[in-house]
Amino acid sequence: MRVKDKVAIVTGGGGAIGGAIVRLLTTEGAKVMIADLNTGVANKLVEEVRASGHEASAINVDITNDDDVARLAKATVDNFGQIDILVNVAGGSTGPSITTGLDFFAQSKKERAREIVGLNLLGTLNCTHAVINHMIERRYGKIVSISSTSGVIGMIKGVEYSAAKAGIIGLTRALAKEVAPYGINVNCVSPGIVGTPRVLAMAPDRIKEWEKGIDLGRLCQP
Repeated sequence: MRVKDKVAIVTGGGGAIGGAIVRLLTTEGAKVMIADLNTGVANKLVEEVRASGHEASAINVDITNDDDVARLAKATVDNFGQIDILVNVAGGSTGPSITTGLDFFAQSKKERAREIVGLNLLGTLNCTHAVINHMIERRYGKIVSISSTSGVIGMIKGVEYSAAKAGIIGLTRALAKEVAPYGINVNCVSPGIVGTPRVLAMAPDRIKEWEKGIDLGRLCQP
């Protein structure tokens, strides 16, 4: 129970990966603020967590909006008294807030870069900036961001996404050095293809092809 009574924010907490993280953190005793654009899914998860005897709240947040992110940090402190952990999950190459589609970079729309980099990299920067001074003042904090193997090895038809996820790795390395003296740890996780409902719906005909390139022969699960 290393996170017992710690307070965590999980962005994208209503999604498949975010939801799995919320369930694990609350099971281990943390109090979690679920930040998500999909209020219905987030509130349903809150009900599930509370029914299991744990603590969680939900808030509608657009992580690309500075005012929304400031409201998220304030609401978390108002509700739970502090912020110990930030998990930056919100992002992706498709989804309700992304209007452009996957394409080769030479054919991609210019809006694609703004949407993908804005959501994945700038959104992560926004949320991290909103909590970092609070953590510095308390001389404690854990920040974990979800990057991707795309940010390490690149992804065809995913130049903008690969660039944004590589940026999260750079953010993590640099910030970890800056805030280590304050007892704050900054890390990121770079999963391969995760079998979320969004991914499975996006490319059902490509699943077998992807699995052939994975040593375990299967997609990662949330």
